[in-house]
Amino acid sequence: MADDKITRRHFIQQTAAAGAGLIGAGILGVTCGRAGQQTPLAAPGISRIALIRSETVMATESQPRLAKVLEMLDIAVQHVFGSDNPRHAWEKVAASDDVVAIKTNCMCILLATSVSLVQGVCTRLMDCGVAAENIIVYEQATGDLLKGGFEPRRSGPGVKYYGVDRDYDEPIVHRSFRDRLGKIITQKASALINMPVLKTHQRAGVTLAMKNHYGSISNPSAYHGPHNNCDPYIADINDIPAIKDKTRLIVCDALRGCWQGGPSPHAADIWVYQGIIVGQDPVACDTIGTGIIDAQREQQGKTPIAGPGQLPAHINTAARIGLGNNDRSRIELLEQTLP
Repeated sequence: MADDKITRRHFIQQTAAAGAGLIGAGILGVTCGRAGQQTPLAAPGISRIALIRSETVMATESQPRLAKVLEMLDIAVQHVFGSDNPRHAWEKVAASDDVVAIKTNCMCILLATSVSLVQGVCTRLMDCGVAAENIIVYEQATGDLLKGGFEPRRSGPGVKYYGVDRDYDEPIVHRSFRDRLGKIITQKASALINMPVLKTHQRAGVTLAMKNHYGSISNPSAYHGPHNNCDPYIADINDIPAIKDKTRLIVCDALRGCWQGGPSPHAADIWVYQGIIVGQDPVACDTIGTGIIDAQREQQGKTPIAGPGQLPAHINTAARIGLGNNDRSRIELLEQTLP
């Protein structure tokens, strides 16, 4: 494939053919940048986050190279799981009998979860034995996936792509949450992978891993509020057991991001960062993501999202109720830039 760029149709054709063989660079043949280096186990209470960038990941301003994406993902997942082998690390994400739901963020046609990045994750899951048919790439509505460049498919061979599309489970009450979750989460998936985008948000401050699950509930507009900056709602939604207990991995698409104007920025508010943020702790991922956005805002002569040295309120609330770490001293961050 020229420059490893991928079109929607090529992606669908590849994943549909997954039953006949592995896609892309098979994980058994990967030579990872950190292979052979045993990473010690993280200390208790420490969150492992990987921020991996590449100077050559983007084939165009908006299209990444799949081979480089796979390399970045492997390095990140090895760090997160403390493994010296990429396959062993990915096997900790999902087992062969799991049904894996992947939550994208495709609300903005200019800045959506990269098709190539999603393909990279699907490739590695299938390399480790997850059937393509047991992977569901979803959004709140199928039309949102279309905006992000994905072609819907609900049946037949290969990875599935469709929205919750108002198919919600019974109402639940959890902290401030009184609403319904999509049946994709409650009845179909045994494992979740959260794939947000590096974006600001006019009320919450940022929309990263935790805010991304507003697309998993039936009435997200009820959890914004004009005065409370989506707090404590974002934290409480992510504390629901069906989300918290099933989440295996977060892969934040930081290949491009917006430093203002989110969640639906103008083109002038988008910059190419060439990175991914990977971890299991949504609070830590959002803490690192906020720092990246604030650094870009400083370059643009703007103030930090929540003020100097501050985080958006919902991130602090999530840390307070035990969803993860917002203290940088409790985050073991691997920062690596590839050629």
